[in-house]
Order: sequence, then C-alpha cells, then structure tokens
Amino acid sequence: MSGWKVDLILALRETGDGYLNGAELAKRFGCTRSAIWKKMSVLRDEGYSIEAIPNRGYRLGSEADRFRAKVLECLSADPSVAGFFTVHVADVTESTNRNAREAAEAGAPENSVFVGLYQQSGRGRRGRSWVSAPGEGLCFSILIRPQISTERSGMLSLLFGLCVYKAITALYPVRIGIKWPNDIVALMNGKKLCGILSETSFEEDRLSYAVIGCGINILQSRFPEPLREIATSLLMEGVPDPSAPILLAGVLKEFSRSYSAFVSDPAGFLDEYRRNCATLGREVMIVGENQRVATAINVSDRGELMIRFSDGAEALVNAGEVSVRGMEGYL
Repeated sequence: MSGWKVDLILALRETGDGYLNGAELAKRFGCTRSAIWKKMSVLRDEGYSIEAIPNRGYRLGSEADRFRAKVLECLSADPSVAGFFTVHVADVTESTNRNAREAAEAGAPENSVFVGLYQQSGRGRRGRSWVSAPGEGLCFSILIRPQISTERSGMLSLLFGLCVYKAITALYPVRIGIKWPNDIVALMNGKKLCGILSETSFEEDRLSYAVIGCGINILQSRFPEPLREIATSLLMEGVPDPSAPILLAGVLKEFSRSYSAFVSDPAGFLDEYRRNCATLGREVMIVGENQRVATAINVSDRGELMIRFSDGAEALVNAGEVSVRGMEGYL
C-alpha cells in the first residue's frame, strides 16, 4: 500500500467517530482540497468506507465490522465450525497477542480470536518486530486452554504452522512450505510469507492457557530494506486477489479440525508436518551461542529439529533455544 494511503487512513482513524475537515487534511498533506477528494475516491474504490459531509469533512467507517462479518459468514457456511470461535476485530491495535493475553487473564473462553487490521507493535520470534500496515496483512491471535502436558506445549506452534499451510494451499495455487518450526515460505524464492509466535502461561506446573499469534503478508507489493530480501506476500507470489477475512476463516477451519486430535495425540500431526517441512534435507546454519553448519534430517516426536553435522554427530535443536537459517537466503 502506498505511503500516502497509509498516512491518510491513519489520520482518519485518529479522529475516532469524528470528522476530519478537508482543508485540514489538505494542509497536512501539502495538497489541494480537490486532491484530497481524489485520494478519498481511490480509497473508496479499494473498499474503505469513507463518509463525506459538507462543512464537516470525512470520516472512516469501521472496517473492523465489515471484516468480522465476512469471517463469520465464511465460518457459518460450515456447520462443523459455526459458533466454534468468538471473533474480535479492531481497526487498530498495539498487539493481537497482548489483546489475547489480557483477555485470557480476565477469563475469556477458549477459541477466542483477536484480529488487528493495523498492528502497531506486533512481535515475532526472538523479539523481532512484526508491524502490519492497514489493509496489507492479516494479523491475529487465538486463545486456547489445552489440557496437555507442559512439555508438549511447544508443539502448538508447529501444529498451527501446518494449519496455515493447509489453509493457504487449499485457497490459492501457490507453492509454499513450512520452515521449521512454523514460518511459511515461498518455495520458489525461499522468502517468508507468514510468521507465528506461540506464548504460554503456567500455574503450578499446569498449562493455564496458550496464545498463538500469526502474521500473514497478503497485499504487500514491496517491502522496505532489510525485509526486501527475505519477505514476500501472496500478491507478490502471483495470487491476484487474496482475501484476508476468507483466509482467516480458512485457517480457523483447519485449526478446529486439528485441535481436538492434537489434545488426544500431540504427535499425530507430525507425519503430515514432516512431508511439508521445507527445512528437511537442507543444509542450515544453527544460530545460537556458537554458529555451526548442519543438515536438517528429521523432526522428532516432540517437535525438535534433528540435525547431523559434517563429522556424523547428530543433535536435537529446540526452537526456544536457537534459530535456524538457510545457507543461501532465509529458507
């Protein structure tokens, strides 16, 4: 999305339910009121609900309401998941994971989903930032309260990665794979399409709840440095008209089918995961206290990456301890 579009949408959202005068906007953007009117027309053509009242100005309608309605429409069409999720959508949020954690502490039910159409302070694995500009990405988090052992909780993000992979490939003809433990990457160029961050809370050695956050690049046409070499979007991978609400509904459907089976058999999904894990068979760099090169050979029944060094020695890598990078590019 062009820079002026993001700035204009944010300016409108800052007013809340109020109106923003055209003369004030023209002054802020250094253009004429006629140019502002033309920019508003462009945004309307892209689906934004913008009201214009003479002598009052412009107001942005809630995109969140439209987004939520579309997700619920898609979910209600499938009786197996209708009513399974409670979906909350915000036009702007600091972090969907933070929203989910706060709701969990307040007693929110399992399968509550929190979406941010514009996420300002999202976070990925190992403290990396994940910011989603308005209309370009899909950022959401799901709250669950699984009755599983604490040592199995780390496998939730692998399971969710598989669900995202299956949802994307079911909807769009795009060649992707899973980069261990849970990133989704384009196989043609190894660039990152989706990141997942799982966070857990324990009480007296018991898993109280888990929050799984997910960010998927949807409509970006380019990325700033230094992301340009490692990131991609569905649009950049040749999907002509990807839909964030339809994709979210697809991910939730896949997760609803997999979740109950996971609780009873946490390792049951791993064969399918291994078949679609693009990391396996590749030479990788293990980035931790000491960097070493190894070959990824398998994923253990506990979700660890099994690696083999050049001297034949084998080891298990835990996602919480190290990062894995490809020898050439992100994958």
